[in-house]
Formats: sequence, C-alpha cells, structure tokens
Amino acid sequence: MSEKEFRDQTAVVGVGYSRSPEVPGGFSRRSGVSVLTLAIRAALDACNDAGIDPSDLDGGACWGFNDTVAPQQLLHSLHAKEVNYNSPMLGGGGLSHFAVVQAAQAVYHGICKYAIVFRAMNGRSGVRMGQFGGASYGVGARSNKIGGPSQLTAIYGYAGAPHIFAMEAQRWMHMYGVESSDLANFCVNARSNAVKNPRATMREPITVDDHQNSRMIVHPYHLLDCCLETDVACAMIVSTTERARDLRKVPVLISAGIGGLSIRPDITDNGFPRIGPRLMEAAGTQLSDMDFYEAYDNFTDNPMRAIEGMGFCKFGEVKDFIKDGRIGLDGELPMQTHGGLMNEGYAHGINNITEAVQQLRWEAEDLCPNWQNAEHTFDRSMCRQVKEPRIGLSTAVTGASGLVLKRGD
Repeated sequence: MSEKEFRDQTAVVGVGYSRSPEVPGGFSRRSGVSVLTLAIRAALDACNDAGIDPSDLDGGACWGFNDTVAPQQLLHSLHAKEVNYNSPMLGGGGLSHFAVVQAAQAVYHGICKYAIVFRAMNGRSGVRMGQFGGASYGVGARSNKIGGPSQLTAIYGYAGAPHIFAMEAQRWMHMYGVESSDLANFCVNARSNAVKNPRATMREPITVDDHQNSRMIVHPYHLLDCCLETDVACAMIVSTTERARDLRKVPVLISAGIGGLSIRPDITDNGFPRIGPRLMEAAGTQLSDMDFYEAYDNFTDNPMRAIEGMGFCKFGEVKDFIKDGRIGLDGELPMQTHGGLMNEGYAHGINNITEAVQQLRWEAEDLCPNWQNAEHTFDRSMCRQVKEPRIGLSTAVTGASGLVLKRGD
C-alpha cells in the first residue's frame, strides 16, 4: 500500500466526549466514576454523532499507561457483536495521532468496519498526578521505592514532565533568543479561544501580565505554560470513506498519517523537519493549504517549536510569527482553536484531533446558538469556528505522529 493509495480512503465519521449531566463538556477535575465509565460515555457520544449503533463497532485502538482500559474491554461493554481488531498501545502523547493511523489502516484493509479510537483517564483524580516521582514498578505505581530509569533522575529533582520538557525549552530559548513574554503571547491567543469553548476547563481571559505573574513551576515554565491534568475520555470512530458517505455527518477524510520518531541528535530536534515533508507529500498538499493547525501543547514551547519544525517559518522566527493575529481565528494559521491542552484539558492529544474534525465539519462547539447545525455568527466574542476550513493539520508531541485531515463533501 503506497501513501497515495491510502490518501482519502478512510474517514473520521463521529467524535464524542465523556459528557454527563454534571460535566456536560466532559472535562473534569474529579469525575467520580471509573475510567471505563468515562470511555463508555465518550464512545456512546461518538456513536450518536456518527449515527451508528454501538454494537456495530468491531475494532479499536487506544494508548496510555496503566491508567486506561483496553479497546476490547470497551467493545465488550458496548455489546459489540464481534471484535476483529484490538490495539492497546503503551505510551504517551506521541501516539495520539498514530492510534488514528492504526485504526485507519485496519478499516482500509478490511480487518474491521468501524474502529473506535479513544483515550480515557482519570488524569487529575487518578494515578497520573505525581507519577514520575512515585514510579516503582511501572508508570503510576504508588510506592516509596523508585525503579527503572526514574531511579537515576528523580533523586536530582528530575521527576515529572515539566522538568523533562523544560530542559529542551531552555536550550531552544537560549539558541534563538526567545523570552518568557514570547511564550505568553501564544498562551493569550489560546486562552482567547477557550473563552468561547463551553467544553474548556479554563475560560477566564488572560493577559501577558497574567502569564508573567503566574507562579513559576520549573524554569522557564510559569503555571500558565503548563497543560491541565483532567479526568476525561475522548473518542472518534474511523471507517472507510465509502461507508462514511451513508452516515449522519460530513465525513472528515484522513488524507495522510504518520507515526514513529527517529533518533534525535540533540534535545532541540523535535522531529518535525522529517515528518512534515512526508505528511505534505502523502496528502498531496502544501503547508500553505492548511486552514488551521492543532499542535500538541503540553507546554507552550512545543507548539511554537512545531511551527518552526514544520516549516511555517524559519528557526528563530516563531516569536514574531505568532504576533499580529497570525495564529488567531481569522489569521493566516489559526491555532489551538479550542484552547488546546493548556485550557480545554489534557486528554493526551486526542482532543486536538476531535477539535480538528469538528472544525472541518464547521461544527466547532462554541457559544453560537446553532453551532450544532454548522451555523456560526463569526462574532469573535462568542464564535471560534474558522471560516469554512477545508484542510487541517494536527500533530503529536515531538514530531512522533501527525495527521492531515480534509473535509469530505
């Protein structure tokens, strides 16, 4: 199967969130329910969105550590008639987009008909908080003992994601003269979009001064440079483009996907210079065709470095590239249209993909009265829908995976 043969042959046909009467948006600081319950809620929401019966799902892919449930367990709970594909992957945010690629390949080759891709976790109230410092016999284990690679780093205070990524951020900022106030400009734009997103956890507007005055977590990250740990599940259903034509919503075609991170020669290499050209060639597109970009934003520097790595601007130029509304909703390259992981909530990157799908269906969930019917005011005090996008880009952390998605009408 060549990349060109795969192009536009599969589609995302439905998306869903772990909604409940108590948490209508799905993102929560304390869900009060099991991870399986969150996954079921998101799956049912996605099936309703697609207009299919949950029992028709026959494949699935997910990723995570010991904080989730396997696709087979979810499919059995949904009374699936049969399970033909089950791919639980061990890993973090780098796998978010590759899980979609796996599901797409499974339906393309006829292994299954409808594959659900999901990430479910009680990331705030469950095992993720403090996981690196307390890892004993696997990520998330609770113990006074520390084993594995963490035993060599935790004793020096290198005990969590902020510490790990801060090392890269410091080096990048030193190389290109990036200041904390430059990071703040990206954060302010993302929060301005979250204000109009009823799913978002953080919806109060912020300023550059608010960012600079927020407490320091680990240099160079202030509190407002960090994503949110949340209890949530997000899901999407993948099928063939042919089947998608008969379902409820406008299909969003998977034009290209990639997964796998090459060896990084230094800590500032984020992999994007390698995956970017391949993604564009596989999709038959160019960077200038992208109507928006949902980049993985666990910490502020990562999406900014992704802009450079993909080639939207040269290295060292991103601090100026993001100014003057260029990444705003009406700009040249709208970014984090939902507020991103730093404001909507952290679902290991899958919510960046579900957001991209809704943007391409022209159904961004915002404060417009009829957003569900793809009717938007484009009044930026309430509306966060990009104007009639056709092609969107979404990538995972450190260039490990990515997708080019296209509106399929």
